This record gives sequence, structure tokens and C-alpha cells, in this order.
Amino acid sequence: MDLQQLAKAAEAVLREDGAMVRSLPHPKVYTKEGHANFVTEADLASQKFLFQHLEPLLPGAHFFAEEQEEHKMEPGYNWVIDPIDGTTNFMRGYHPWAISVGLVRDGEGVLGLVLDPRTGELFSAVKGQGAFCDGEQIHASAMPLENALVVCGTAPYRRDLADPTFAAMKDIFLRCGDVRRSGSAALDLCYVAAGRADGFFEGVLSPWDYAAASVILREAGAAIGPALQFQRPQPIAAGNQAVYPALEELLAQQGWVN
Repeated sequence: MDLQQLAKAAEAVLREDGAMVRSLPHPKVYTKEGHANFVTEADLASQKFLFQHLEPLLPGAHFFAEEQEEHKMEPGYNWVIDPIDGTTNFMRGYHPWAISVGLVRDGEGVLGLVLDPRTGELFSAVKGQGAFCDGEQIHASAMPLENALVVCGTAPYRRDLADPTFAAMKDIFLRCGDVRRSGSAALDLCYVAAGRADGFFEGVLSPWDYAAASVILREAGAAIGPALQFQRPQPIAAGNQAVYPALEELLAQQGWVN
């Protein structure tokens, strides 16, 4: 099947997965390496479900997912999966949280799906075919930096980066309209794509957090950078065409973006 057909089939998988995750009563919580870093039975169940149901859609594709023991991007197609983005929000009943599935082909993002199971909103994009939310095309805003709403992540598992992170956030805050912190980077990036926010920054973000949303952002007319590697955590800046250059410059001054 072509990528558009694949996206439609994968959308159905995500919606089934979202319903399954929401049906799980009080999933157990486990800790992972890093400060206040958790995984729940729901994360593991979601990842297993996605592996089982996406594999037949694109036989031979590899999986690069958060809850795997080893993370290695292979040549060809790779499904890049965050089974629950915003696990702390999910386990505390605090919103938002999301399920994120991107498809990377030889180092390039070609398909992105991000589902908010609570609202049912599904953000989607196939490279070269536009970005959508529940089938309606979306576009990034044209808001200038001085009035922009910029969403920031705090890289909570890297407390050693607290000083430069909050210095960058202060610098951004003093130059934009206001800042936000939600706890789900995948949805934050989709909100930039949909014009609900105008920019985004996080000092260290994992590939499964940005892979799907990066396709959606670009297809909505926004920018994301620096150059995406999809193999390891990296700084991420994103924004509409008015905000992104200024945001990238601010982060370069803080040493985040070279």
C-alpha cells in the first residue's frame, strides 16, 4: 500500500490502542533510569499492541520505541513509537498525554500520527500531502515572536540541565507573549502545527517524542530543527515561520543550537 493508505490503516490502529489504554484500570507503575522517570503497565500494553498491529501493515519495517531495551535506527523503514507520551500526566490523571507513531524512511520522516485519547483528536501527516487534525487541514500561525505563545519542555530526567534550560526559558519569556509547559511534547508540537501555539523548545528530546510531530509540523508550514537525527535525544526548536528563526537564534545564544 502507498503511504496515504498506510496512514489510514495506522490511524485505525492508534484509535483502537487509545481505547484499550483508556480502559485499563489503575495500571501498575514502575520506575526507570533518571529522576522521576516512570513506565506503567499501560505503556507496555500500548507498545505491544502497536507492534502487533503495525507490523502486518508494513512487513519488514523495524521498530524504534521508547520501552525497548535497545534503540537502533535501521536502514529502510522504522516505526518510531511513544506508546504514551506524558506518562506522568497519564498516571496522575493530569492532561495532556498522547500516543505518537512516526514512520522514518532512511533517516527522513515520512508519516506522522499523534492521538490524544482523552479528546479523540488525531493529528496526521504524510510527507508532501499536508497536515490534518481529524481530517481537517491545519496550518501553523503567522504570529510574531512578541505576541507568540511558546511551549517549553524542562527535560525533567536531566536535572543537570536545569540552569541552561530555565535560562533559555527566561530569555524566551522576556521576548514572547507567554510560555506554557504541558508535559506532552508530541502534543505541544502538534499544537504549533495547528496554530494553537507558535513555538516550542526543549533542551533534550527523544526521537519518539518528535518523530511523528516533525512530519506534521513541516506539512503544516512550520519549521523544526536543528537537523533531526532520529537516533538519539537532541535539542529541539520548532515554530511558525515568524517565530522559528528568532527562537533558533535565542537558543544558539544559550548554547543549545549550534
